[in-house]
Amino acid sequence: MNLVSKYGYSDLCKLLIGKTVNFKSDCQFFPNFDVTGIVLKIDIAKNNEFIFKISRNNKKYDIGSRMHNLSFTVL
Repeated sequence: MNLVSKYGYSDLCKLLIGKTVNFKSDCQFFPNFDVTGIVLKIDIAKNNEFIFKISRNNKKYDIGSRMHNLSFTVL
């Protein structure tokens, strides 16, 4: 598992866009967060948070990079 916070925007784009990726976090608001999907793009919010736009089961979701200990694995 790779912590999102250790990577810059360009590196994340190169590593993740178009790939199937598993995201995990131990966030207080979403305990045991574990989502897998295809990364469509990565946006930068006004607060400089990375927003991962993913597709999973033909639905689109946003994952914010400020989730506690957000990590990823490219599958």
